[in-house]
Amino acid sequence: MHESTTERQRGKAAIESAHTGIALDEEEKISNLISNAYGVDSAEAIDIHTNYHVERLITALEKRARENGMAKETYDSKLQELDVADYAYQVATGHLAEAAAVDIMFRNLYKLESKGRDNDRYINFYG
Repeated sequence: MHESTTERQRGKAAIESAHTGIALDEEEKISNLISNAYGVDSAEAIDIHTNYHVERLITALEKRARENGMAKETYDSKLQELDVADYAYQVATGHLAEAAAVDIMFRNLYKLESKGRDNDRYINFYG
């Protein structure tokens, strides 16, 4: 089934609306809502939910990287080495908060750039 851009945008807006103010343990309920709304099985609903979080995580990570002085080229090249889909899946299944996923990925992004050095010029709040 091929959906139009308008249908995808409406679906994305509905998923975003359902996420407003939810607790971590309610993420699984969102997948159930997706399954019912789109008439898909639970595996496909989790895929849809995970893809939603992939986009959000990438957007948040890029924003943080830019705010901390990372060049776009550096960000783009190092992003390819992160398993964003795995973090998004953990968020979609309620095992990890979205903010925590961004924190972890940002830390890993820095480690990739600095080749593991501890001199962390991008992260001000870690000890």
